[in-house]
Amino acid sequence: MKSAKTEIIEESLIIKQVEKICSSAEFKTKELLCRFLSFVILEHLAGRGDKLKGYTIAVDVFKRDEDFDPGQDALVRINAGRLRRMLDLYYLKEGKYDKIKIEIPKGGYNPKISFRINDEINENEVSRQHQKDGFGTEPGIAVLSFANRTGQPENDYLAQGISEELSVELTKYEDLTVYNFNLLSHENSENYNLKKLAKKRGVRFVVEGAIQKSDTQIKTLVRLIDLMDEKQIWAQSYTREFNLNNLFDIQESISKEIASIIGSEFGIIPRKLTGEFSKQDYVDINVYDAVLKYYHFQLHLSEKTGAEAYEALFKAYSNEPESAVINALLGAFYGNNYSLDFPGSEESYKLLAEFTERAFVLKPDSLIVNASLAYKCFLYNEKERFFEMVQKCLSSGLNTTLRVGAMAFYTCLYGDWEKGKKILDNVMARNVGYPLYFHGVTLLYYYGKQDYKQALNEACKYNVPAIFWSPMLRAAVYGQLNDVVKAKIQISELLKLKPDFEPKARYLISIYVKEDELVDHILRGLQMAGLKII
Repeated sequence: MKSAKTEIIEESLIIKQVEKICSSAEFKTKELLCRFLSFVILEHLAGRGDKLKGYTIAVDVFKRDEDFDPGQDALVRINAGRLRRMLDLYYLKEGKYDKIKIEIPKGGYNPKISFRINDEINENEVSRQHQKDGFGTEPGIAVLSFANRTGQPENDYLAQGISEELSVELTKYEDLTVYNFNLLSHENSENYNLKKLAKKRGVRFVVEGAIQKSDTQIKTLVRLIDLMDEKQIWAQSYTREFNLNNLFDIQESISKEIASIIGSEFGIIPRKLTGEFSKQDYVDINVYDAVLKYYHFQLHLSEKTGAEAYEALFKAYSNEPESAVINALLGAFYGNNYSLDFPGSEESYKLLAEFTERAFVLKPDSLIVNASLAYKCFLYNEKERFFEMVQKCLSSGLNTTLRVGAMAFYTCLYGDWEKGKKILDNVMARNVGYPLYFHGVTLLYYYGKQDYKQALNEACKYNVPAIFWSPMLRAAVYGQLNDVVKAKIQISELLKLKPDFEPKARYLISIYVKEDELVDHILRGLQMAGLKII
């Protein structure tokens, strides 16, 4: 690539390039980074670029006080790293053919500005970068119009209705970027190339399908294709009894089920991407990668997955401190630390509130944020606000495994057992890969009704070896069943995981179980199992 010194590039062209960058899809929501970029460019054009220091940027861009110490506060260095990465991403995507390139070389803040000659860009380099970044940092998905295979053109509306309803349902999943296929197909020929579509719009996954119909039944065929390698990664068929009166119900129920299987926290796409991410290091961590690590931790609770999730979240936060999702999940992570009485639980209690409340300020309409804030309200015993957040999450109509399941889980523990369990049963029935700790609530549901045999059935499914709640609740059930031998085995496991449980029993149980009567009931079971409850 040829380059030229900044002096021979007209200032007006440089200013226009900055304006173009800041109005791009990558930058338009990042006002702080745009201010940062504009400031260093103006200083550079004024001949003061080589004098740019972290202190000056902190005071003039980030409005820090004059006593700001850049040696103690990494604010400017962190955001400079973010700006470099965002500029790299911009020039790989929207600015791929721009004639002027702006860079912030490492080790300083003085920008480098050069001319670019597009036809001399190394095509192999672009190809490699596109393979890595061309599909975006969040998974893009498009729903193709479903085919009408009934042999009757008048049934086109049935196929179109399914694809449109599915697009609507997928849009409810914040982890996915859903593209309007009708808009994309309008720009291409009828036999458009899917890879070209993916490269142009960042779509990695495509859903396509077809309908078949008899006099009394309608059958929907659907498959999911990964355009990275053009492989089919999932397929399913759905058959429903059909009449005109239940048409909308059919379209809605099928679309909800497909969307949940594909896009929920433990769906096909997150599992696919989690497998890829596990092979990478944490150098180029981004928000979605961190989200995947958090989901993996929730599904497979262990010290190892917890450490991996925290590292991913913390590094993503360092890169994107204004990400509402990362703030929310970090808050939820600290909530886990507090509620399970891990070391530093008092500090985690404070950080839980700090991060979740900040996330809510940043993005109050996000379901991820609202779910995390509901968890904070639950742990802070803010009952009225908790149910307000729960209602906000559930009213979206979204059936995500983790967020809706968690809302139902905590609703039960706050005493609304019938409502919470009904929702939780639905989530567990629809999603095979739900977190096993959900069975802790179903266990307590039957335990509270003194149906200890059914509680034991649920206890056998509550296999979460990393936390003390599993053996603790099993011990209480065995205590109520007067099975002292099996109860002692569970007590031994409990005390290995939580040696100080006996003096803290009531406190630890009360963090989650909000009904005093049920807390006493659990404690009696533990005493019958042989624990010395203080």
